Amino acid sequence: MEPSPGVTLKKGAKKLNILLVDDQQAKLLSYEVILAGIGETLIKASSACEAFECLLRNDFALILIDVCMPDIDGFELAALIREHPRFQRIAIIFVSAVMTADLHQLRGYELGAVDYIAVPVVPELLRAKVKMFVDLFHKTRQLERLNAELERWQRSFLANPLRRDLIHRHTIEAPLVEEVRGGIGDGLSRGEAPAGPAVGNQARCGTWWRTSCSSMTSTGPTARSNEAIDSAGCGC
Repeated sequence: MEPSPGVTLKKGAKKLNILLVDDQQAKLLSYEVILAGIGETLIKASSACEAFECLLRNDFALILIDVCMPDIDGFELAALIREHPRFQRIAIIFVSAVMTADLHQLRGYELGAVDYIAVPVVPELLRAKVKMFVDLFHKTRQLERLNAELERWQRSFLANPLRRDLIHRHTIEAPLVEEVRGGIGDGLSRGEAPAGPAVGNQARCGTWWRTSCSSMTSTGPTARSNEAIDSAGCGC
């Protein structure tokens, strides 16, 4: 139940605790040698009771559990771990030399395991899988910190009444502005004048005059009068 020596700290990140649980000291030593280079703290436990004591005293990112152990086996230990609210997010990897059938693996995954590894363990494979879950844990913690900082910034920003009023006005006015812009764009695409109050009235009046006069003769005084009206504007 002691930390592994010779493990270095990664720059810019806090060392994570990884719990190794197996009733055979030789296998614990082999796991320790395989994982010594990943840069995290390795803590060993030789029984389920000892493992639970370690969990109560430390925070862990990952637990490597042997399935076949006396008294309380790995499945029972995982069930106890998942019942505790504090430990429900800890990643669990089962290791077994005997219980490797599909039903055993299915039970392990049902208990919340992230992987199920058969013995003999391939050192490179075990190291790669553990490192992957460690990196995922680091990224998840980093994302949680960024989200917490964003929430604090939002609360600080909204604490100012002027900022709250600005956001409220923007929320109300933005859809209206977009609606006006959309109306102008649709009118221009059809060749119409912008729908401003004065310009819109002049455009409508000009259309009315041209429609009304289209049935009249295009020569003589009437035609000259229409030309004068169009050139002078309707006065709206």
